[in-house]
Amino acid sequence: MKQKIIIEGQMPTEKSRTKALGIAVVADGVSSVEIGGERKDQMVVIGTGVDSVCLTSSLRKRLGHAILVSVEEVKDKPTSATPTPIQYSWAPSYYEPYPHMGMYPPVSYEPTQPTCSLM
Repeated sequence: MKQKIIIEGQMPTEKSRTKALGIAVVADGVSSVEIGGERKDQMVVIGTGVDSVCLTSSLRKRLGHAILVSVEEVKDKPTSATPTPIQYSWAPSYYEPYPHMGMYPPVSYEPTQPTCSLM
């Protein structure tokens, strides 16, 4: 079951936001982390089987102030079971193929008189 966890914390600087993101990313089951809110003081964590209480308490230990705002279930978008068929279109060819003739004119082998008089 995918969860969307929103945690509000004390993150006034970019350094503290980076630290909070680093803490959330290493938690088990986390698939994505975002910073949100008007003052960029909320962190949105999405994942499967994430322990929200443990994540909030570890943020409290390292950042000072963290409140668990909400935990929601994320529903996946329904996918169509039947794939759309691919239609191929073939363009007609308008060129004449080359005739299958030899490259050189045929050579006739007629018995000729020997050019050597000794034979």
